[in-house]
Parts: sequence; structure tokens; C-alpha cells
Amino acid sequence: MGICSVFNQLRQAYLVVDLDSWQPLLLNPDACLLLCENLDSLSHSALWHETLLPVLQQADRVHDPVFYHQQTLFQLHLSEIKEDDQRYLAASISKAAPSKEQLHNLFSLLDNLGAYVYCKDTQYNYSFVNRQVCELFAADPEQIIGRNDSEFFGDETGQRLVRESDRFVIEQGQVIEKEEVNFIPHLNEYRHYLTVKKPLFGDNGQVTGLFGISTDITELKRTQQKLYDSEQQLSTILDNVGAYIFIKDKECRFRYINRKTEELFQKTSAEVVGLNNLELLGEQQATEFDRTDLQVFARGERIDCLETFQLEDEVRYYWTVKIPLANDQGEVERYIGISSDITDQKRLENELRESHGRLEVQLEEICRLRDELHIQATHDALTGLYNRRFLEEHAELAFTDSQRGAASILMVDVDHFKHINDSLGHKAGDEILQLLAKVMTSECRTNDLVCRYGGEEFLILLPNADIEIAYQKAEWIRKAYQLEVAEHFPQAGHSSISIGVAASPDNGADFIRVYQAADEALYQAKEQGRNRTVRAASESESEQV
Repeated sequence: MGICSVFNQLRQAYLVVDLDSWQPLLLNPDACLLLCENLDSLSHSALWHETLLPVLQQADRVHDPVFYHQQTLFQLHLSEIKEDDQRYLAASISKAAPSKEQLHNLFSLLDNLGAYVYCKDTQYNYSFVNRQVCELFAADPEQIIGRNDSEFFGDETGQRLVRESDRFVIEQGQVIEKEEVNFIPHLNEYRHYLTVKKPLFGDNGQVTGLFGISTDITELKRTQQKLYDSEQQLSTILDNVGAYIFIKDKECRFRYINRKTEELFQKTSAEVVGLNNLELLGEQQATEFDRTDLQVFARGERIDCLETFQLEDEVRYYWTVKIPLANDQGEVERYIGISSDITDQKRLENELRESHGRLEVQLEEICRLRDELHIQATHDALTGLYNRRFLEEHAELAFTDSQRGAASILMVDVDHFKHINDSLGHKAGDEILQLLAKVMTSECRTNDLVCRYGGEEFLILLPNADIEIAYQKAEWIRKAYQLEVAEHFPQAGHSSISIGVAASPDNGADFIRVYQAADEALYQAKEQGRNRTVRAASESESEQV
């Protein structure tokens, strides 16, 4: 048609739309170059359906509307044209230049954001910093722009920031969200940050640098450490309080026992937790314990009772207090029990009363500390696996204990997990992660540590396992997952996982170095086509290469 021919020859970016069908008819060469789209791709893109079309359809209410695309603000100038009883909308497209007032407001916002905001170029040199960055470095913007992190944090930290995050943003266009710990030389202290880094794109779609925003969470980390210390102190108190302390759920299954209760049952906490009264104590004793346990849930109130426990050569008597624990909805879902051996005191009523008084004091102390006990969770809520914090606090033991021998790490990642979420929904995605967690735990030993490390990425720590054993374990897990997901989630389209494997001492003697090697091996598995296990090259092999 004539109108499209005219606009196609103009040396200005133009989009022509049929007003009857609201379909794009023309995207001239300058517009294609400006938006990095052609007419065919535009008509099927989110840019058209989610951005341009809504803007154009309300254009009669907005003068010179604007839209945002590829980190750039564009402005439209619209004209309605008629040709042979047909109506068209011609929209010239240009980049919208912010006003001085808008720029002033933007920089004022960035300076008062309460976070460190900065940009870097492709050489990792600062190209923009806000006021808070200047205050951190105790320097003016002119003294910071054009310089890199090594000049402010030192060479080691500067190189680590490039190696662990900045290069992925600039070289691969990734978005990085992570915690960072940096030593500030002129302050002589470490600072913790929650950092998000995103790539910056030029007009040609190439990465021209990165944008970063870091929030100081140093005080939060100190608070977390205090909470952890409090948890450890509470655990020490419960293990040395002189009473048998336990927690049970509504199925009368043990969920916690202290050290003194372990000694009574002659079993470890790991062996007891999850068992009910019948499985642990046998039918005769379970009947009596079930009776008082169920009373706690039926009444929703404290139960005081005398209980007996049959040992091989004697019967012991215990005065037990059972206190209901309610959830946020006020429903009693667990109770805490405190038992004191009163075998000797049963003969003397006076001593019994004194023992009960001591229990009351202990009860008040335990109730006071109860909330703190639950603040620090050690397991991931979705999968039930250990969380990243627990792993990082305990993983180093597998590498520092020379009696354990080699230790291996498996880095596991669900292939194309974003596609699963997008196509099947987040609920199905969560169920697939739960299925993977079940497969990994079933294939691992009881002393292996299976952790959800973040998102769809998991880490398995295998103490006393060399890289050959770890590789075989990884393959069992990978194949078992394929079978399970095919059976339970056929709609997931043959979902698979990729695994990176590394071990000490081949890839280093500490957790960090072995983890980095396993992470690099996982990256190689992804690069090689996914659905595979890749062993990390040993440090000697890497040096030869």
C-alpha cells in the first residue's frame, strides 16, 4: 500500500498500525535498528502485546506517550492517516531525553536511597557512584570515576569481585544477586552487603557495563550471629538442664529430644526423631504415653502426669509436664514435655514438692527462650533439605577433619527450570523441586549433607568420598531423577538435571575451593548441552592446561 511505501523510505523511525485490526503493518529500517526488532518478530513479541499496543490504544488520552524498552525510554509522536477509507496510525519513535529537573530528581533519589548505587564500564572501572559510595570510600566522585575496586578494597578483593560476579554480568549479561563481604582498609573493618548487579546495554544491544545496588547488612549479620549464639546457648542449657526434654507432634512422633533423653532411650536424637510411641517403646508402654499425649491436643492445655518407664531391671518414675505449642492460627500442633526422674522422690512426698517447684522455674526459663529457638531455621521450607546457612556453617568440618579422608561436592541444577515455571506454573515447579529433593536424599547416605543452595540449585556434600564415588553418586541421582520426573510429571517434557563434581584434595583442601571447582564443572555441564555430569579438572590438570 502507498502509505507504507512512503514511511518505509523516511530517515526517521516509524511504526504504522492498522486502526481497524490494531495490527502492525510497517516497521521501517530506522525503527528496526532502534528497537532491535523486525516487523515479524515485533508482532509476536512482548514488546508489542505488553508495551506498545496498550500505549497506542490509550494514545487519545495521553499526549506524546512514552514507553520503556531495553533500559531506554522512548517517546511516540502520533498521527492518524486515512487512505482509501482505511485508517492508519503513524507513530514516529525517538529516544526520550530526560529534562534537567528529571535528572536532578533522579540523582537526588539515588543519593538518598539508603544504598550504595554505582555503574561500571566493561573494564570494571566506576562510571557513576552515588553519595553513599563516596562516603564509604571517603572520596569525591572525581576521585572514584575511572578507577576500579582494587584501588579501594585492595587487589585481592578487587580481583575476587570481578571473578565471582562482575565478569558474569559484563561478559555474559547475567543478573547477579548475592551477599558480598568486603574489607574496607581505611575503616579497618569488614562490611556485609546484599548486592544486585545487572548489565547495561547500548543501542546495539551489546553490554556496555553494569549497574549495581548494594545494601549494607552488616548489622543484620551481626544480629544473625547473636541469634545463632543464643541458639547454641539454649541448646547447651537444654542438654544440661537436668531434665528429660522432648517435643512431640499431633501424631505423637518425637520431633526433638535433649541429650539426657538420648541417654534414657540409649539412642541418638537422629534415631528417635520421627518415631511414635509404639515404634520406640512397644505396645504396652505406648498405650499409656498416647493417652496423656492426646489429652494435650484434645484439651489444648497443659497436662501434669506421673509416667513410668520400664528398664531391663527396674521401673523408673517420672513427673512429666506437657505444654501445648500453638501456631500462628492458634491451633495446637506440638507440645513440649519436661520429665524429671522422681523414682527416689516418690518415696518422699516432701522432696517431690521441691522437685515440682524446680520444674516450674525451669519451665519459665524454657518458655522465655522458646521463641529464640525457632527464629533460626536450619532447613529449607519448600524441600525440607538443609538450607545454605546451615551448610556453610558446617561444611568446612568435612574438609578440616583429617580422619575423614577425601570429601566431595556435587552441584546440582535443574535444566531449563524457568521454562518449567513459565509453562507449568510455579506450583508444579515447586513440586518438581520437592521430587528432586526426595530423589537426592534417597540416593544419599545418612551422613551426606543435601542442601538447597538457592533457587533450583542444590549442593550435596559427601564426606569421606573421593571423586570417583562422587561421580557415580551423581549419575545415580541424575538417572533416578529422570525416571521419577517422567513418571510423575510427564508434562515437564523430559526434565533433566546437570551436575558438577569436585573433591578434595584434587580440587583444593577447603570447602570454598572445592565448591568453586564443582560450580565451574556445573557451568561446563550446562555449556556441553545439559543433562550430564561433569567432573572438575584437578588443580594439577588445570595448571598444565
